[in-house]
Amino acid sequence: MYIRVIKGMYEGGRTSVTTLGGVTNYFFIGMGLHQGSTFSYYLFTVVMDELIKGIQDELPWCILFTDDIALIDKTREGVNGKLER
Repeated sequence: MYIRVIKGMYEGGRTSVTTLGGVTNYFFIGMGLHQGSTFSYYLFTVVMDELIKGIQDELPWCILFTDDIALIDKTREGVNGKLER
């Protein structure tokens, strides 16, 4: 049920852009999270948590940034193996 509610929030989203020349017509947003919504941060965290679950325990270090993951391992092969997962 929660998944349907969240999908409903994000499907069919529309927006317009305000510039010095005026406001554009509305257009549909195909993907992405609502900018400025605190719920977007939560969804991002949930997704990132799932993405790194399989690699985080085995790595000496796993550093998460807003839109990047820095993987550090003892060997290049170790990092490449985690990236393949």
